Amino acid sequence: MVDALLIAISEIFRPWPLFLMLIGILGSSFFAALPGIGVLLLITIVLPFAITLDPYPAIAFLLGIGAVSNTANTFPSVLIAVPGSAGSQATIVDGFPMAQKGEANRAFGAAFIASPLGGIFGAGVLLLSLPILKPLVLSFGSPEFLMLVIWGLSAVGVLSGTAPIKGLIAAIFGVLVSTIGMDNKTGIERFSFGGEYLVDGISLILVGLGIFAVPEMIALAVRRTSIAQTEGLGHGLVQGMRDVFDNWWLVIRCSLIGVWVGVLPGLGSSVADWFAYAHAVQTEKNPENFGKGDVRGVIAPEASNNAKEGGALIPTIAFGIPGSTSLALMLVAFISVGITPGAAMLTEQLPYTMAMIVVLVVANIIAAGLALAAAGQFAKLSLMPFYIIVPMTLILCVSASYAAHYVWWDVLTFLSFSVLGYFMKLFDWPRPPLLVAVVLGGQLEGYLWLSNARYGWTWLLQPGVLAILALVIFTLVVPIYKRYRRGQGARGAPAEPLSRAHRWGDIGFLVLLMGLLGAAAMVSDDWALRASLMIFCLAGVGIPLSLGQIVLHLRAIAGWSPDQAPPLDWAKAAEATRRTAIALLWLTVLSAGVYLVGFHLTVAVYAIVFIRVYGGSWREALIIAGLGELFVITVFDWLLMVFWPVPFLFEPFIEGWF
Repeated sequence: MVDALLIAISEIFRPWPLFLMLIGILGSSFFAALPGIGVLLLITIVLPFAITLDPYPAIAFLLGIGAVSNTANTFPSVLIAVPGSAGSQATIVDGFPMAQKGEANRAFGAAFIASPLGGIFGAGVLLLSLPILKPLVLSFGSPEFLMLVIWGLSAVGVLSGTAPIKGLIAAIFGVLVSTIGMDNKTGIERFSFGGEYLVDGISLILVGLGIFAVPEMIALAVRRTSIAQTEGLGHGLVQGMRDVFDNWWLVIRCSLIGVWVGVLPGLGSSVADWFAYAHAVQTEKNPENFGKGDVRGVIAPEASNNAKEGGALIPTIAFGIPGSTSLALMLVAFISVGITPGAAMLTEQLPYTMAMIVVLVVANIIAAGLALAAAGQFAKLSLMPFYIIVPMTLILCVSASYAAHYVWWDVLTFLSFSVLGYFMKLFDWPRPPLLVAVVLGGQLEGYLWLSNARYGWTWLLQPGVLAILALVIFTLVVPIYKRYRRGQGARGAPAEPLSRAHRWGDIGFLVLLMGLLGAAAMVSDDWALRASLMIFCLAGVGIPLSLGQIVLHLRAIAGWSPDQAPPLDWAKAAEATRRTAIALLWLTVLSAGVYLVGFHLTVAVYAIVFIRVYGGSWREALIIAGLGELFVITVFDWLLMVFWPVPFLFEPFIEGWF
């Protein structure tokens, strides 16, 4: 192994492979910083070139892209609550509140040290574990994978704060969303309503943008301030770096979680950050600060999302089973240049395996250095006025939603989830459980069906299932026990006092969700049981939980007195409502504009009008509009090669010409 490692180092540090690795790192960092785009597009673009390379340059180039794909995506997650990719979703939960407190620099410092440490840790685990993990992973069947998915969904309890029932309902609704589309077991088109759009399901990009990004932009437009509610950013970059080393044990634990999730094919690397975040909330002291700008809530997911790249390489190298979508594309290139996954990677092609480990380590160090160097400039965006941040973010979200599948229905779906996300934020619903459930819902249903079809219900008694079940119970009981030790008993953390208006509004929202669950059960009544069983289970659990939450609200309202909640300032509430309606109107106008007159014209006009209406200068308006147009042309027209549809108002003229 030492000889193979020395060969790998000498080959990777030759000028040509090293140059290609640097190009890959720079390209990956740029694409990762583009919200909703990600590096998968970059890998697709460079694949024809990569398959013409020799093995070592191909490894340096492609893994230079993939190894750091979850580093620069922290920028949009922290600054504008838009996930740069699936691996940076959990970073939003505490990263964006840190930016609001003027601690964007501290969040970046923590993220860009935790990420390379996690990546290097993953590379080390890859080096040591190849002979050990192969028989372990091969011993896993559908029951064990099912329990791992349930363990992931058990994170709902700790991502729900003081509203565990709401968290469970949100997760149930997320699983319901994941059932939309063609059922692979029966061929039944579930909730497609006779159309073609919903047959393939709903894109995770639309859900993430809708429930996270837009509600925060609406809140920013209502507040009419910068993202950072402070005068300056301070010197938090070094403090964030220190935070990582102060929480070194958390970094190691979350890196292990990232490696493990990456190793398991099909579990979905997009949940590694959520697993790590949930683990941090469950095991760390003083968890009440999570979700409010706790730096540990940034360290945990950032350590795991880069560590999973090393883990995902294990099944790719050992079995030829790619651990992620990006590695599936890389595997095609590796095979094309003569790299053979399987036993050969541990014998005669061992230097190639060592080269991958070297690239993982070096690329993470270089990417972290680049990100830290750019962090100060990016952090200044949190001090920019809202009339610049809001229109550009909304333009980006609408453009990215259309680019998901290049159909107008994606924009409407994005708007629907934006409204849902806004009401969840308004009524203090936890949003992460919904997104986690959308990611894991399909796997939950698939593994449940496979387990029952193969073993009946006897799979519940298998040793691996019982072991993982014990882990699930442990991770749920520990935080309850810790709350009890802190003197809060079974009541949990004290809830914030809520007004009558808030509770009545939440009751209306719960009734709406109950109606959706009931309607879903009625629609699925005529389907085969294999296709409808999950729907009935969701309705059977979700409706009683909703009724229970409504009862809690009604009991609170019945015993309510003015001293239990702060008095409602009706003038302030009316102004906030008016501003919220205006913000939603701006989003509607943007979506209508791209449909009626096209993306390019709307981007320019929308930015100028928004900035001028809210007090920006003509100079600011023209510069931002120009930059927005340049961004759309560069990313969507040139890189994505999006074929924009003919605007509705221009269709008669186009038809007349042709």
